[in-house]
Amino acid sequence: MDVKTAAAALVLAVVSAVLADNSSASGNGPEPNPSRAALDTWLGHIPGSKDGKVAPVDDAAIRTVFPGEHFYTVRFMRYPRAQLPPDPLRLDNLIRVKPDGSVERIEDLAGLTKWLKKHLPPIQDEVHAREAMLAGLRLAEEFHQDGGYQFDVPEQSVMVTHQGDHVVASGKAVVTEGGKGEITLTLTVDASGKLIAVEPGGHVRPDVRLR
Repeated sequence: MDVKTAAAALVLAVVSAVLADNSSASGNGPEPNPSRAALDTWLGHIPGSKDGKVAPVDDAAIRTVFPGEHFYTVRFMRYPRAQLPPDPLRLDNLIRVKPDGSVERIEDLAGLTKWLKKHLPPIQDEVHAREAMLAGLRLAEEFHQDGGYQFDVPEQSVMVTHQGDHVVASGKAVVTEGGKGEITLTLTVDASGKLIAVEPGGHVRPDVRLR
């Protein structure tokens, strides 16, 4: 490589670096995640929470049914020795980050049932009923989860039926890895589109990895 070629290459490298820095500074880099930042701030007020593993609970049905809402799990190690989670957290936690950035912990499956009754938007048709059930089922998975399970929702398990003037949507998520079992969810909606009953069920158990 001659001197002129080397000089040109050096100038090109410098210009590329400057442009990259300017791109990042002008906001063209990775978009910030406000919901995760809100969660991190909330966790920052709980001493010891940094030992928990944070993961998003993301699903197409959740995004459709609850636009603007974000859900995360915060899990503490169970095996080979369980960690002691700091109050008010438990070993496994489902956290909701609201559109306004405030944070709420959904305590357990009973808490999720109450939350769905309060916050599920009105169901307008069978398609919405199906999506609502799938979103609720995805969230319910996290109360059976220990971080080692994988679930799958068989298409044939998802049903939407009419019982009088009520619409009933049901389905199940089957454990495909990490154990055995399934969880179920049934939602009943009245003629006005209001959710009037939530029925979670099922049971899962770990495989040989924990025996």
